[in-house]
Amino acid sequence: MDIRIYDVQYDDVIKSYYLTAGINYKYALNKLVPLIDKLEFQRNPLRASFYKRLEEDIQSGCIMPNITVAIKINRKPSNKEEITEQYLDDNMKNAFILDGIQRLNTLNRIDRTKLDLCRTLYCNILISDSMDRLLYRMITLNNGQKPMSARHQIEILAGNIFDFESLPILGVTEKEKKIRKRKDEENMNKESLIKGYLAYISNSINIDNQKIIEEKMNELIADKILNSNIADKNGEFQDVINFISKMLDDDYLNTWFKIVNNFIGFSAAMNLVFTQIQMKEKNDLRNSIELFEEVFSAIDVSKVKLGLARRRMVKFYFENYIEFSEYGYSELLDIISQEL
Repeated sequence: MDIRIYDVQYDDVIKSYYLTAGINYKYALNKLVPLIDKLEFQRNPLRASFYKRLEEDIQSGCIMPNITVAIKINRKPSNKEEITEQYLDDNMKNAFILDGIQRLNTLNRIDRTKLDLCRTLYCNILISDSMDRLLYRMITLNNGQKPMSARHQIEILAGNIFDFESLPILGVTEKEKKIRKRKDEENMNKESLIKGYLAYISNSINIDNQKIIEEKMNELIADKILNSNIADKNGEFQDVINFISKMLDDDYLNTWFKIVNNFIGFSAAMNLVFTQIQMKEKNDLRNSIELFEEVFSAIDVSKVKLGLARRRMVKFYFENYIEFSEYGYSELLDIISQEL
């Protein structure tokens, strides 16, 4: 076997197994290099000249720095003893590279005849049944490092989690339609879903603020994720998407969720209240949203930034849904107008 396990620990925060292991270069080239292109949002390789020194060192027999691999499975092993070298090999098809893409690209560029294919490449391997918790760990490990922003890490995971072609088209804002005139709906759907995912895991609607430079926006998102206690949640964003998909059978709810600012505000709120909302039937949810829309239509749009106000109030409304569901029109208008 070309894999050797040195240690297995359990991460109590992200409820995942953490392994220290070794593979040889032959296994890395055959099994890990193909994973580089597995995800649509993986970074393009940097110019070879950036890693020329490492390329030369590998051929001279250096120890390549550790890489990190994540294996997403539907059911975690019940104990450490289940995790064997054969188990890892069988599940490597479900893996993706968290850290080490450029190092693997460098290894792959070297002429095989100049490599000692039996040489060891050390790996950290995470085994988890939760993509959201994997994301949390990625952010804690990489936050502050410039090569991969929090947003890009989220895009990578979103690309691995969702089959965008099978998900309902959520639509885009009118502004985005004008900017992207001829973009196809599938690409628009990906952007909308990623924005919803960002809102959910950060418990924030402030995910694409153009007033903040990109680098600082990414830092802000990372900080919000780390402070949102996502690792302690029982649910997953996939559960939220499944719930919304069921609601789309209703024409009114279908139209409502296709407004991206509604989707973002709703997703942000679900970070805290999904266990309560997921029990709602279509008619109950529709009645609640119809009341919200009746109240929101009373807002003077000339006094607010409409898109931002809609995001904020959808989040505010659903985060307080249990209380607000008892309110009438006047009570809800009073409190929402003051919140704005």
